[in-house]
Amino acid sequence: MTESKTPLTTEKMSEPTPKVSSANKATSKELGEKSDTKPLETKPKNTKQKPPNTSSNKMSKLAMVAILIAVAAPAGHYYWQQLQSQTLEQTLTQKIKEENNATLSRYKTQMQQALNNQEQVIGNKLQQISTQIQQTSQNKITTLETMVKHLEQAIKQRQPSDWLLHEAEYLIRISARTLWLEHDTHAAIGLLKDADARLTELNDPAFLPVRETIHQDINALSRMPTLETDDVIVTLMAMNKQVAELSLAIDDLGKENTETDIALSDSINDWQSNLAKTWQKFLNDFIRVRQRVGTVEALISPEQQANLKQNLHLKIQLAIWAATERKGELYQKALMDIQQWLNEFFDMENNANQLFYNALTTLQNKQVAYDYPSELSSLTAIRATLRNQQVQPLQPQSITEDAKTPKEKAAEATNQTTQEPTGEGNI
Repeated sequence: MTESKTPLTTEKMSEPTPKVSSANKATSKELGEKSDTKPLETKPKNTKQKPPNTSSNKMSKLAMVAILIAVAAPAGHYYWQQLQSQTLEQTLTQKIKEENNATLSRYKTQMQQALNNQEQVIGNKLQQISTQIQQTSQNKITTLETMVKHLEQAIKQRQPSDWLLHEAEYLIRISARTLWLEHDTHAAIGLLKDADARLTELNDPAFLPVRETIHQDINALSRMPTLETDDVIVTLMAMNKQVAELSLAIDDLGKENTETDIALSDSINDWQSNLAKTWQKFLNDFIRVRQRVGTVEALISPEQQANLKQNLHLKIQLAIWAATERKGELYQKALMDIQQWLNEFFDMENNANQLFYNALTTLQNKQVAYDYPSELSSLTAIRATLRNQQVQPLQPQSITEDAKTPKEKAAEATNQTTQEPTGEGNI
């Protein structure tokens, strides 16, 4: 029985071990090491058992080598690739630096050459411009000197007439303003006569039309009325203070008519008067008739008297304002109202009232308003003459051409033909 079981065990032991995966190689290695150090506890071995198989150990080592190779190969490839990249980068950087330095050096050389050329061109242009400026300045100085000489000669020739003509224009202008602002015809006529005297001193027939116009204005102004506004205002102010002294109309019934002479005459030719006297004597003997002298207007109260005089004050002030503002219709209306009130409410037999009324009548005949012209014909005429008498401006081109010498003209012609139209010299 024992002999038959032993071979079975040995057969199982002798069966080849299965292949292990790469993950279990380390475990198998450990097991192999343990098998070397410590014998596997099994059933009692037969003396005929074979030694352990070494193929598994070889497989484990190969697996470890493969793993090491699989890990080391990518790492080495990555390291080799990094080294190649660094080398390539350094090579490219060095090449770019060399190209940049070469390009920069070339550009510097070209820029320096361009700057030198531009500096030379600008220097030539500046020299040419400086020469032209000097020539132009000298020509202008010569032209200005010539113009100054011409102007001095013209001023010496025309200075007296110009001053007198401008003075005449000023006098006519002041005359027009005086007529327009102050409405003083006497002052305006005097100024026009002074202007005519200035034109007479010129002794120039060209100013005869202007003098004729001045005399026409003088005749027109002499026919215009002179306003007496100041006299009217002063008179009205004095009359305004006299209103309080005017006496009102009061009925006086105590006066009787004096008896008429009824004596008969001896002449036959006076028969009519003798008959009237006889009839009057008969009436005096049988009928007594007495006549009273007095106004028929009703008496007014003291309050009404004060109001009446106050209204007179207001009317006089209104007349003063109308005279100041040159409103003729309103001025005449105020004076007429004052006269009407005097006739209705005041005693016109009183000497003071009569003088007051006569003063109002005198003021009515004075003119306080007139439509004076704002311009004079002589002012327009003399201004037109001044425009015609102005000195004509000298032509600088003609004077310059006359002042130049033939050499300067030839040099200018040469410069114009040789001048380049390019703008390289513009600064």
